[in-house]
Amino acid sequence: MLSWIIRKILGTKNEREVKRLKRFVEEITKKEKELDPLTNREIRQLAQDLYTKVLNDEELREDITRGKIREEVLLAFAIVREAGKRTLGLRFFDVQLLGGLVLHEGKIAEMKTGEGKTLVATSSAFVNALTDRGVHVVTVNDYLARRDAQWMGPIYKFLGLKVGVINSDYSSYLVEWVDEELAQRAIEENLRVWPAGYTEEVLPSHLASVEAKKAFFTKLVPTTRREAYEAHITYGTNNEFGFDYLRDNMAFSLEEIVQVKGHHYAIVDEVDSILIDEARTPLIISGPAEMDTEIYYTADRVVRKLVKDEDFTVDEKHRTVHLTESGIKKLEQLLGVENLYDIRHIDLLHAIHQAIRAHHLFKRDVHYIVRDNQVLIVDEFTGRVLPGRRWSDGLHQAIEVKEGVPIQQENQTLASITFQNYFRLYTKLAGMTGTAETEALEFKEIYGLDVVVVPTHRPMRRIDHPDLVFKTKKEKWKAVVDIIKQEHAKGRPILVGTISIEDSEHLSQLLQKEGIPHNVLNAKHHEKEAQIIAQAGRLGAVTISTNMAGRGTDILLGGNPEYLAREILIKRGKDPQEASQEEWKEALEEAYRITEEEKKKVVELGGLLVIGTERHESRRIDNQLRGRAGRQGDPGESRFVLSLEDDLMRIFGGDRVKKLMEVLKIPEGEPIESRMVTKAIENAQKRLEAQNFQIRKRLLEYDNVMNTQRMAVYAMRRDILEGKGLEEYLEEFVRDVLSERVKEFLQEDDPELWDTKSLEEYLRDLTGEEINLPTVRDREELVELVVKKVMETLSKKKEELGEELYQQVLKIVMLSTLDHLWREHLHILDRLREGIYLRGYAAKDPLVEYKKESFYLFEDMMRNFKERVLGDVLRLQVRSPEELEEEIQREEEEKEELLKKAVYLAPQEKADQKGPKRKTLKERLQSRRKKT
Repeated sequence: MLSWIIRKILGTKNEREVKRLKRFVEEITKKEKELDPLTNREIRQLAQDLYTKVLNDEELREDITRGKIREEVLLAFAIVREAGKRTLGLRFFDVQLLGGLVLHEGKIAEMKTGEGKTLVATSSAFVNALTDRGVHVVTVNDYLARRDAQWMGPIYKFLGLKVGVINSDYSSYLVEWVDEELAQRAIEENLRVWPAGYTEEVLPSHLASVEAKKAFFTKLVPTTRREAYEAHITYGTNNEFGFDYLRDNMAFSLEEIVQVKGHHYAIVDEVDSILIDEARTPLIISGPAEMDTEIYYTADRVVRKLVKDEDFTVDEKHRTVHLTESGIKKLEQLLGVENLYDIRHIDLLHAIHQAIRAHHLFKRDVHYIVRDNQVLIVDEFTGRVLPGRRWSDGLHQAIEVKEGVPIQQENQTLASITFQNYFRLYTKLAGMTGTAETEALEFKEIYGLDVVVVPTHRPMRRIDHPDLVFKTKKEKWKAVVDIIKQEHAKGRPILVGTISIEDSEHLSQLLQKEGIPHNVLNAKHHEKEAQIIAQAGRLGAVTISTNMAGRGTDILLGGNPEYLAREILIKRGKDPQEASQEEWKEALEEAYRITEEEKKKVVELGGLLVIGTERHESRRIDNQLRGRAGRQGDPGESRFVLSLEDDLMRIFGGDRVKKLMEVLKIPEGEPIESRMVTKAIENAQKRLEAQNFQIRKRLLEYDNVMNTQRMAVYAMRRDILEGKGLEEYLEEFVRDVLSERVKEFLQEDDPELWDTKSLEEYLRDLTGEEINLPTVRDREELVELVVKKVMETLSKKKEELGEELYQQVLKIVMLSTLDHLWREHLHILDRLREGIYLRGYAAKDPLVEYKKESFYLFEDMMRNFKERVLGDVLRLQVRSPEELEEEIQREEEEKEELLKKAVYLAPQEKADQKGPKRKTLKERLQSRRKKT
């Protein structure tokens, strides 16, 4: 009661935040009036002067990095608003500036769909680009990265900034003017896209000078990955930023490193999708591992003979499977083994578990699709295919066998990081999405990010109806088709959301039978995504879409005139890129006339109707679907049509609703429409969200253990790569290794019992020299003596090689050894994690045990690293190129002699002489080159 009274008097925390930021927006608007009379050239010069000022004022630079709002920041926002008007014909709404300030402060801006988040990001990106420390704008797919960079490119280019784009196929681009000469003339002659006397509304861009509009067209020009990162602002996907970080930490030269500016500021679009939904899957760079594919075929063959609930059980809620006693006996008979749980059969048992999961938990056209003889994962949150991504731990191979496609080689981890730990590398992190408030606690707890809900530009007019719940899926689909048929007859645009490809194609078939024209947008038909979504608001349009998260294109009532103008030009046989000013103007005017007429009719019909055919396990995905209707004050409606056979209803709480329907004797085809039922479904979603949060949190807790080790290894690796203190490292290795070895060989307290002979042998093996130890009774004194002798040997090696070559040798030996041991360490940690949960049966916390074990393993790895590096450097042989060529020639001649003799050997003698093949010096050199 008290908190309610305080909220009424003082307002909520969010209301107070918005009120505070609105004062800054008013200051920006005052500056806008001062900037409006200036020419394009003067605006550009003002931006350049501000850039120079920030670079020369370290305190200002740090304040911007920390997200402080100063006078210079407000001026920068006003400059971006002015640039937006002059190049794109888009004037920032006040709420868009407010959203930009939220991003600048390093928070999450929750802005409804259609509020122009793509434009919002430019203000904060520009301000932080002034520090020249690099800004990363993170999108959910390559298309959006390219589109947003090119679309917003004119603002940045106008203000003198460089913009880069990185894509998952390793292509990289810089944003450049389509016509450099025309762009410069537009700036010099003060051409504006925005006509004089603008109002607060965004004026139709076709009213502006077509010549000015063409002057500010941009294109993507191929460039190197490094140059794309050296730009002031870089657009790309979360996966690629993460993979480039891992690849940089596997580089063998500084020239290979691409993220040259580090990690200072990132703006994450669809922040909930990237930082929460995708956070359960770590980024992994892997290489081929040895494997026997036959084991997967054997597992698949026997699993097909097992009976569900008799031989094994499936827990859909936790996505796990368990063999029963009868199932174990049946498998032992089928496989002809005495004990399936014998250590010799552990790999086969694991493959059997994965085969059961593949058959009973992973469905085709829901979790994956089969295309071009490959199993491709479908992102459960966005409905998009994830090319190049594979399930780990043999699951992908099990699904490949199930679907009868060739098994691809299993991989071993070379480097990995979770999205949580990658994005926590950034000094300042910000995000924007239409739905973040439901996950505010997780954002705060994991990333330290506050969520600010930014008010809409116009009041929300969308009507959200209670859910309709039917007994069976058959009844549900009939009801969905009936609603579509009824509303389509009026000409109302309809967007139908499904949660799987299977459902979208099933509904498509039902609509085809009814003769209703429609578009399908899912992982199989995503090439024309932007076009389909852009025109989903046209009169009579019916669009079926699998998940709407991160589509990045607004649904405009009546259709998108820009896209329609392109279609008109194409129908007239014209290429939109090559069309003349007059042709463009004519096409745009016709497109605006058509869309304006259609918009009036669609508004009269109640706007866009959104139908959800199943509840997602996350309320945010449902809200994203709803958010497609009612953008910027448009009318609209949303309705979810469900059945008790839907996965969420079946697994969570569907029985209660079923009993209620039976008690009320609701006939077939009649739904329950009740706020109480909708509330029950939301509660089920909340429970599932909480469960998923715990999974993500647990994943992070385990990765944090590895992250500490990862950061230590990567820091040492960067020092080695940059050649920092290599000899100091080596001296430290000498002292650490020899101290341990002396203690190992001289364990006895009585010096008379010390095993100095074994220590001398070890030193001879290590250095390749005879080292006779004098009689010393103090262990520490002996350590100093041994260290001194080994350092003398290293000094000789340095003289022999010369300073430059010695440094190069140290670098190569250290890097190759560290990389090899780190890969092995990751593999061991993977295996440790698989079985660590069993410690729970001994009343021990698996996480605590994992921390202990991984610490010991890391210590062991570092011990091996130091000893191997030391041994390799000390035993290094120096040969001239001529000597190497002579030895290679000698080996080749010896090989030919052996081959001649082998011709006269009897078959039995030849068999007896078989043995492990020894690599020639030439092969060893080639192998070493490949490694380094």
